[in-house]
Amino acid sequence: MLLSAHIVQTGMGKALTAFRRPPDPGAVDGLRYARTYLTAELRKGMLPSLAITGVALIAAWDDDEYLDRFLYHRRARPYEDGWRVRMLPARSIGELPGLPDLPRRERPTGDLPVVAVTVGRVRANRFLRFVRAAGAAEREAAGHPGFVDGLTLLRPPLVIGTFSLWRNVRDMRQYVTGKYPGGHERAMKVDREHRLNHEMSFSRYVPYAAEGRWGASNPLDMLDCVNGSDSTTGPLSPMDTSNGV
Repeated sequence: MLLSAHIVQTGMGKALTAFRRPPDPGAVDGLRYARTYLTAELRKGMLPSLAITGVALIAAWDDDEYLDRFLYHRRARPYEDGWRVRMLPARSIGELPGLPDLPRRERPTGDLPVVAVTVGRVRANRFLRFVRAAGAAEREAAGHPGFVDGLTLLRPPLVIGTFSLWRNVRDMRQYVTGKYPGGHERAMKVDREHRLNHEMSFSRYVPYAAEGRWGASNPLDMLDCVNGSDSTTGPLSPMDTSNGV
């Protein structure tokens, strides 16, 4: 199984239309899971951004061939002018409703870039506490030297998450658990103490092909191990498990 993320920056009207019309796994061959999110910038100040920047689709597939076919499907049209990445699952904690089981035991990723997806359903009566706790974590992510790019994922009213790219798992882990800057670790402590979320999922993936534009560029162009739009070559493919990924 592989996963794909499709991210497009667009106006509110088009974003809402795509958000409300995700592809149906029952109607698209090889599609195991699909969920759409509105997107916003990661927080730079005390308050989260209220400006919707576009829409994102996260999907799970039997193999690359089915994903290739989907790119010509009408449900893929809203994402044609955006950016997409193909990913192999490497680790998960918690689960998302409807998503097939992801590996719980960590699969080594070495110096490969990683994608991290965190999604939670916030308790309504603890929303303000969540906003305060998550603020420093979001601000510090963008300033971390291992951070490549990222955005906020939203499913109104209470599902909030992040999608982020990291140069390697060591940098990502240092941000998540490191004492400095420490915003993410403090946010996790507050969540454990006050149970801010009904459900929480963290999953990590290894990207092996990326194409299109996120903003003005492909954020994975700078990483030698990602082979642009060719999903059949490059150092890591869905059929190559010899390195434990």
